Amino acid sequence: MNPSPAHGQLTTMRPPASRFMIWLFASVALALAAFAGYAQSAPTEVQFGYDEGRILEIDHAQGRAIVRLSDGRVIEAELPLAGDFTVSDLPDFRANQRVELYYSPRPGDGTRQYVVVDWIRRPALLWLVGLFLVVSVAVARFKGLRAFIATGTSLAIVIGFIVPRILEGGNPIFVSLVGVGGILILAIYFVHGLNWSTTAALLGTFLAVIATMALGLLFTELAHLTGFGSEEAMMINIGASQVNLKGLILAGLLVGALGALTDITIVQASVVRELAHVNPNFGLRELYTRAMNVGLDHIGSLVNTLVLAYTGAALPLMVLLYLNEFSLGRALNLELVAQEVVHTLVGSIGLILAVPITTLLAAAMFKGDKLPIKEGELEHAHHH
Repeated sequence: MNPSPAHGQLTTMRPPASRFMIWLFASVALALAAFAGYAQSAPTEVQFGYDEGRILEIDHAQGRAIVRLSDGRVIEAELPLAGDFTVSDLPDFRANQRVELYYSPRPGDGTRQYVVVDWIRRPALLWLVGLFLVVSVAVARFKGLRAFIATGTSLAIVIGFIVPRILEGGNPIFVSLVGVGGILILAIYFVHGLNWSTTAALLGTFLAVIATMALGLLFTELAHLTGFGSEEAMMINIGASQVNLKGLILAGLLVGALGALTDITIVQASVVRELAHVNPNFGLRELYTRAMNVGLDHIGSLVNTLVLAYTGAALPLMVLLYLNEFSLGRALNLELVAQEVVHTLVGSIGLILAVPITTLLAAAMFKGDKLPIKEGELEHAHHH
């Protein structure tokens, strides 16, 4: 089967687990459509939806399980058919596991029937969040706690502001820039303190974000990226046609590169601040040159980090391309692949540009060591 000629989407040879996910998404879409029609005639009763429970007993031979729901009721639920998967795709459901169930009207009598569709993963994720907090505080103490709070709040900005505004049809680029501004204040001022070094880092980061956005806009057009290169985009277009999918690509690019940008700009601004404090006679050129010697080391390591992060996220896609024997040239022509390449390289270019931009800005601010130094301001620099 060939990829769609319209947008170059990859639709060939899906693994069994992918068939299950497509079936599940289709079931959800049909359920939502049916629910929308039903809600108009009987809004007080929900016929389709999800519930949670714990498996009490299980019979794999019959494909059924006895489940106690969250409200205490005990029901019988169907299990996914074993023939839908290969042996290695998914483990079996077992007794005492917490699971998610999908319910719908039973054909014929209209009574509610249940199907076990997934495991409940929240407890494991909460334990991981707790471990992250403990390690952050144990190693970085109060700054680690501030970083944890800032990270949580940044995610809240993405989920509570950026995503809803985009779904409402807002311009994803403008919305993400506003959200990025809030994230930057948290990531820089709240974690590292309010002083001249962090102000230089904030300004340098925002200028680098603007440069990254401009490059993203340019190469999105040059590469003819439409935003329709993935199944997720198709589903968004079906459920929320008002969303600007091309702008969504750029919004993801800005948010994805933000963490590495703040890291490198904080270091550069602090290095310039310390150099100017140690020797107030350093002029603009001297401060810039010396600080760039440190910045060059960080460029290599952080670009490598960013590229590997994007590559790791795209690893399943790379495996699928290899499975279907796509040549490198053909693979790069697929929109889904081209989009990841633009994300990776534009984000890396923005990261590289952040170093000279922040260094030059900080050197202009700190030459002569005339600006007052606040307590703890010179503790951010990485010593080399």
